[in-house]
Amino acid sequence: MKFLDKINRRYLILLSIILVIGSCAGYFGLRYIIVIETKESLVNKELLIKAHISEFNEIPNLYPIIELKKIDQASNKSPEFKEIEIFNEIEDELEPFLEYSTYAQINGSNYSIKLRQSIFETEDLVLILVFTLVVILLVSFGILFLISKKISRTIWADFEYNLLRIENFNFTKRDNFQLRRSNTEEFDRLYKVIERLTAKLESDYLLLKEFAENASHEIQTPISIALLNLDEILQQEFDEKTFNKVYSTINSLKRLSSLNSSLILLAKIENRQFVADQEISFHRMSKKKVEEFKPLFESNELKVEIKFSHDFCNKLNETLAERLFNNLFSNAINHNNKGGTIQIVICENEFKICNTGSDHLLTNETIFGRFTKGSSKSYGLGLAIVKNICDTNNLQIKYTKNGMHCFKICKNKENG
Repeated sequence: MKFLDKINRRYLILLSIILVIGSCAGYFGLRYIIVIETKESLVNKELLIKAHISEFNEIPNLYPIIELKKIDQASNKSPEFKEIEIFNEIEDELEPFLEYSTYAQINGSNYSIKLRQSIFETEDLVLILVFTLVVILLVSFGILFLISKKISRTIWADFEYNLLRIENFNFTKRDNFQLRRSNTEEFDRLYKVIERLTAKLESDYLLLKEFAENASHEIQTPISIALLNLDEILQQEFDEKTFNKVYSTINSLKRLSSLNSSLILLAKIENRQFVADQEISFHRMSKKKVEEFKPLFESNELKVEIKFSHDFCNKLNETLAERLFNNLFSNAINHNNKGGTIQIVICENEFKICNTGSDHLLTNETIFGRFTKGSSKSYGLGLAIVKNICDTNNLQIKYTKNGMHCFKICKNKENG
């Protein structure tokens, strides 16, 4: 969730809580005040009625507002207030009233006085006032929310721009990385730190790239010279023991040359020096590699099966795509049994290559490590290269074994 969305969500939650509490407090507060005022009004009416009886010696009755009765004996009961319901014939419904009951002695006579005032209108008044208060609060909060949102977007505009610049930054593009300054002190401090960090990383990247290129050249040159000299020596006549030593040395140098090339390739892949510029069809590449590796399949008596339902495609650098398939097919051949099977399954969401072979202790967590060997024939970089190609090109690769050794490639869930 975005930072601004998180703030706005909490703002709305707080607004809802304030509205609920404010509405309830307003309703009960106003109702309490109005009830108190009603009680005072009824007490004042009592005084007026007493004065009227004393002066005119007549009993004013106006049911259900005023109900007076002459009683035989005086009562010691204290005045009381209570809420009652009286049937309204016009409205054909019961209405709530606040009743004030008291007793009085006027001109030597005893009276029972009951004064009532409808609280139905009072409830309506309270509800109208509370509703008005809620509407005013909602409108006020709504205006404040919109203003706050507009101001926040303005303040965070530079941050969003710089975040996009950071997300799209790539060392290989060599673009001028410079962030937009803002008038917010904390943001400017952050941008300066990021620019310094990026400059350091770019410097380290260029040094590492230069080292990889120089190391490749410097190591490969003496190896090539040594191989040429040894090839010339092989043309001469000498005993079998010397021949075997020279031949073994040539093989070791070739192995060292291949190892050097693989390590340099790994460094280039990790440094993202290969641009994914082509949509690679895994079905087409599989058919191509089956034809290229056909002599090896035949010499090892391997049976190749391709199960195709829908093509699996992904953007890759063509050189890396070739290396990816070469390593997977080589692994399926080198670690297979004579007369075994290679099974290739291609569907819309995944590519899978499986092979028969002897069991081993390697797992999905260990098999892709550098210099992890399933046999002494390899130097353990083939699958590490495959893993790095997948990791840097929006792909996931997993190893499973259940009767066959399988490598499954699919797209990253978060991106594809």
